[in-house]
Amino acid sequence: MYSYLRGIYKGHVSDTDEAIVVEVAGIGYEVFVPPIVAQEVSATAQPDDELQLYVSAQAGRDQPWPVLFGFLTPQQKAFWQLLTSVPRVGGRVAARAMVAPIENIAGAIQQANRAYLDGLPGVTLEGADKIIASLRKKVGPFVQPAAQLHEAPSRARRGEADEMRDDAVAVLIQMGLRRPEAQRGVDHLLASRDDITSVQDIITEYLRASPPVRSAPGRLGSV
Repeated sequence: MYSYLRGIYKGHVSDTDEAIVVEVAGIGYEVFVPPIVAQEVSATAQPDDELQLYVSAQAGRDQPWPVLFGFLTPQQKAFWQLLTSVPRVGGRVAARAMVAPIENIAGAIQQANRAYLDGLPGVTLEGADKIIASLRKKVGPFVQPAAQLHEAPSRARRGEADEMRDDAVAVLIQMGLRRPEAQRGVDHLLASRDDITSVQDIITEYLRASPPVRSAPGRLGSV
């Protein structure tokens, strides 16, 4: 419906800090803005300065007249739209929650940081869980690149550790252990020892700490 407004900033609406007025071609548009936008506009713009906002209009059953929501960057607008895709998160709730840079909020969602999200205005723990469940795999483009680079090696290391664990369990099963026993033994070693870096290390330490393993006839290779 709308993409952006470019006009004259006329200040905040008198009875609230949540909306500002932008005059375009003699018409004053009341625009609902998130706290991070309101703070930056107040700090950098004076009444009668030119101002451009990226806007989106939203109407609903409880709000038949469209409400304009405004943002200083396309990224802020896109992040707000993503928040409103969560069930029961309307435009005002999403905007009021944007009290911090969007990369911080996106990072908290990606890391499933319930406590951080619960601290945002209008967000409860139940709401935080819904946001995480809905958006955890979608907020990557909004997270700081440095955070993404830091996380990628972490995921790779976890993947390598899981593969080493599975290979060690498979070897012990081939040697005659039952799967639950092999899994418990390997998990215990990995949790208690920081110097284990290979499947061979796991097998060696397991045999050192346990009675000799004997292959059971008819069970070799079973899972």
